[in-house]
Amino acid sequence: METINLGIPISLTGRYSIQATESFQGLQLFVSDINREGGILIPNIGRKLPLELIHYDDESSVNKCRKLTEKLIVNDGVDILIGPYSSSLALGAAEVAERRGKTLWNHGGATDEIERRGFTCVISSISPASSYMRGIINLIRNTDSESRKVALLSALDSGFSQNIAIGAEAEAQKLGFEAGDFKFKSGDEDLKGLLQEVKGFEPDVILGMGRAGDDISIAKEIKRQGLGANAIGLVVASIKLFRDTLGSFSEGFISVSQWERGLAIEPDIGPTPIEFSERYKGAYGIEPDYVAAQGYHIGLVIQHCMLLSGTFDDAALRDTAKKTELKTFYGLFKTDSFGNQRGHETVVVQWQGGRKVIVYPDVYSEAPLIYPL
Repeated sequence: METINLGIPISLTGRYSIQATESFQGLQLFVSDINREGGILIPNIGRKLPLELIHYDDESSVNKCRKLTEKLIVNDGVDILIGPYSSSLALGAAEVAERRGKTLWNHGGATDEIERRGFTCVISSISPASSYMRGIINLIRNTDSESRKVALLSALDSGFSQNIAIGAEAEAQKLGFEAGDFKFKSGDEDLKGLLQEVKGFEPDVILGMGRAGDDISIAKEIKRQGLGANAIGLVVASIKLFRDTLGSFSEGFISVSQWERGLAIEPDIGPTPIEFSERYKGAYGIEPDYVAAQGYHIGLVIQHCMLLSGTFDDAALRDTAKKTELKTFYGLFKTDSFGNQRGHETVVVQWQGGRKVIVYPDVYSEAPLIYPL
């Protein structure tokens, strides 16, 4: 054995390509860093083995992702199977991996459906979608005890979006908010009527949770209609694309993020958040979003499991991961007995003065929340 083969289906083209490409670049950076050091030490064979990364473009297609996952397992015989970016694609890959008894290292699919399906061959490092808006809702309640109405805008044909909405509605009701449920079809750029309905609801808080393009369309329609609220949160507002698209109008928008450069974390292994950010920027010329951190982080988790188990045997690594608690620059990794992520926590960010800052929780806060918007 001369190398350890990592395989991944990834959306280098199609509607998920922006975030997926950055996620893949994070993984590529991990492979590059490991190989620069001669590879990963495998205790049971007493030497380091370099990594080889095999990838195919799934074109943001669930069907193609399934076929490529099968190809990586059966034809390429990869040692390590890493999941794609996006919830729908990750779910498709998980179905194939489960049927083949192959571990899927999931860093890019937050859908709660993976947990509900009871897969035993999936190791997830990402916080589930149903938890996305909890931090924002808690922050608003802590900031404004008089706030009463939350408008939830979700894509009815996106499982990811619906999972976020379900979790957000439950949290809002628990904290005494009246939750208004407003649904739209993903990809519909004519949201004038939807936003007029939202305006009639007179919300204190507006939360959008569609795909990236959906949330940007929502933001543009909010701008066109001059729709006001004390706080507006959109999932897409956590990535550079939002600021690049909306410019100064992005000011004050809040979002949830799986990772930020400003996290005050002392990792057990690997780079600090700032070190990772500088390495990524040096390699690709841009600041990383959280999706890039996810790609690098899953590599660190796999490396740590190899060191603990002494091998890169698939089943041994899966069992080790389910018993492991590890802190990297991305945060805490800890799963339940099925491999569902239980340790990692998201943060709330806000665009302030042209930069994105952490505003919640307090332990990581870089600035107070600007409220009302």
